[in-house]
Amino acid sequence: MYKGISFYFGYDIPIKERARMIANVGFSSVITNADKKLVCQNDRIEKQVKVFKEMGLHCSSLHMRYNREDLPHFFKKDKIGKKLEKNLKKDLKIAKKYGFSCVVVHLAGEISFEGVERFKRILNVAEKVRVPLALENLIDLNPLFYFLDNFKSEYVKFCYDSGHNNAFNKEVDLLEKYGDRLVCVHLHDNDGKDDLHGLNRFGTIDWQDMAKKLAKTNLSCLDYELLPRSINGLSAQETLVEGMKQANELEEMIMKEKALLEKGV
Repeated sequence: MYKGISFYFGYDIPIKERARMIANVGFSSVITNADKKLVCQNDRIEKQVKVFKEMGLHCSSLHMRYNREDLPHFFKKDKIGKKLEKNLKKDLKIAKKYGFSCVVVHLAGEISFEGVERFKRILNVAEKVRVPLALENLIDLNPLFYFLDNFKSEYVKFCYDSGHNNAFNKEVDLLEKYGDRLVCVHLHDNDGKDDLHGLNRFGTIDWQDMAKKLAKTNLSCLDYELLPRSINGLSAQETLVEGMKQANELEEMIMKEKALLEKGV
C-alpha cells in the first residue's frame, strides 16, 4: 500500500526540503491543496507537483479550497455559493491535470434544491474529467448521508476522516456504512473530544478495530493528515518517523486481517 502524509504537516519548512524529508523516511505519497491563500505555506500547485515528482512522491488526494465559514453557502443561491462551485470545478480540473486520485469535498449546511443542483453541475465536471469527488465526514453527517445515499455515480466517493469520526460521532460506524465507496482516508488520532490531528500516541482510536474495517475495503493508500497543534513538542523529523512507523504498523494489521478474511475466519 502507498503510505502518505499531508504535505503541510505542521512545520514551516521550504517545500523542496519538506518533500525530501517526507520521501527519505519512506512515505510514498502526499495529500495537498491548490488554495491560493496557502501559497505562502505550500507554494503554487504546479511547483508542489514538480517537487513531488523530483522526490518520487505520488499525488494522492487534492483537498478542495474553501473557507470554513463559507461552506453553508454551498446550499444558497448567492455569490459565495457560486464561488465554491467555481473553485471546486477548478480543483477537479487541476486534479486531472496533475494526476491526483480524487478531490476531497467538505459539505456543510442545510440541504436545499439549489445545493443539490449545484452538486449535479459539479458532478457533471467530475464525470467528464474522470476524477471522483470524495465526500469527507465532518461534524454534521447529514450532507454526507444525503449525497452518498442519493448519488450512486462512480464519481461520488467517500473520504474517511478517522479523527473527525472519533471526536464528533464515534457512535456511527462510517466504514461499515460506506466502506464500499471509500476512495481515500485522512488518518489521525485525538482524545475523543477535539479534532487534534495528532499521532496515535496521543489518541484514543482503536487502530486494531480500524484495521479490521479497512481490510474489508479496496483502499490502496494510507494517508495521514497531521497538524502542528497536536504534535506535542516533537520535531519535524520525529513527527515523520513516528507517522511512518504508525503507517507501517497499520498496514501490517490490515494485511493480517485480509488474510483472515480470505480464510473465512
